[in-house]
Amino acid sequence: MRQGKVKWYNGKKCFGFITPDAPNADGNMDDVFVHSSALKEAGIRFLNENDIVEFEEEVRGDKLSVTTIKVIQRDEESARRFHERRAEHRRSTEERKARTERSERRGFAFWKK
Repeated sequence: MRQGKVKWYNGKKCFGFITPDAPNADGNMDDVFVHSSALKEAGIRFLNENDIVEFEEEVRGDKLSVTTIKVIQRDEESARRFHERRAEHRRSTEERKARTERSERRGFAFWKK
């Protein structure tokens, strides 16, 4: 298995890329594509930027793609930023719902006499 660092991973788009530490048997040092299906198979919920992973890859359509993956070390700073962004998104969603509910409760009764 090769080791590498997660270059980026987007959970909404369900894919990302890993930068390998060493070349593979063919001498290839290109970034390796990772799809959410490989994460699901390994029981991993998400990847953060700069996580160190161990992986096996295969060539699919002239591109390297991860087949199996294992997280070796999480980047705690990236994980913290991810959780902060997620919490902020949840707060904004809840605030938007609360504003909508308040306006719906008011309805059109304000202009009736």
